[in-house]
Amino acid sequence: MERYDRQMRVANIGEIGQEKLLSKTILIVGVGAIGSYAAEICARMGFGKLILIDRDYVELSNLQRQSLYTELDALEKQAKAYAAQKALLLINSEIEVEYIVDDANMTSLTPFAKKIDYILDCTDNFMTRDFLNQFCFIHQIPWIFTSCAGNYANLMPIIPPDSACLHCLLGDIPQTNAASCDIIGVDGALIPMVAGMQVSLLTQMILNPDFTANTYYQIDNWQLNFQSLVVKKRPHCTGCSPEKVRSEVPFSKQTIALCGRDTVQFHLKNKSNFREIKQRLAEQKMIYTENPALLSFNYEKYQFVIFKNGRVLLHGTENLAEAKKIYQLFFN
Repeated sequence: MERYDRQMRVANIGEIGQEKLLSKTILIVGVGAIGSYAAEICARMGFGKLILIDRDYVELSNLQRQSLYTELDALEKQAKAYAAQKALLLINSEIEVEYIVDDANMTSLTPFAKKIDYILDCTDNFMTRDFLNQFCFIHQIPWIFTSCAGNYANLMPIIPPDSACLHCLLGDIPQTNAASCDIIGVDGALIPMVAGMQVSLLTQMILNPDFTANTYYQIDNWQLNFQSLVVKKRPHCTGCSPEKVRSEVPFSKQTIALCGRDTVQFHLKNKSNFREIKQRLAEQKMIYTENPALLSFNYEKYQFVIFKNGRVLLHGTENLAEAKKIYQLFFN
């Protein structure tokens, strides 16, 4: 416990509080900007087990706002969840860190549901947040909605089934990210601020018996403004009382242009057979690189990134017709 000495001196935490933190399992959904900072804070504070899930890999443009990662991670296209796990265990080898390279969906997370005490939403899209709202209600797991873009960040702790949920706050969940960081950017100085606040709310949820949810917080780090408002639970809210599980095609299985990334996503029907792909590339004398999560190679002006779970990213165009033509040269 010596490493947590200064933390245990805080009256709100103490030794008993630290023991509680060490006993908790936190699922962090997305280890990009907010998630990488939040995961690092959680590791340093001594939350006992972290489960990281993220479907992407490290790119050079991530380093402006995402902690834990290095230029070497970007060069090697390391999966974010895998790279984050390695970095966190170098920070605190006494905690457990598990990683998943995949979408957050019913298939990937249901096996972990009984192990998870709290969830931090560190994702970048409302499709996943809508899923989390449903998943946490079904399994009655407290979670914290968090988002940021530009100079603004938003947070709301949600404790199902009694507190207001994401639908209570937003009504219909938006299907597009009109204000995502891929479109309008994000101030790098905002990220650690919102991640720190997210983990602070998480710590209070665990340690403060009088903690109440139903409060929405917004930060403007350019004007240095902070405001909060009470969110009431809506009567007959479909998010608070889903009659049945809504089945949707996971994001990574959709053929879609990724806005602001000059990239089109595809998905193989089955998991990638790296051996077969490498054999074909060798026959055509094409150079490829590989790591534990993915394989990548260049073709003309395009770059293919192929994940083991069957997700394929084609970098170099946002035109679906053009991308499909190139994709079909390699995959039926």
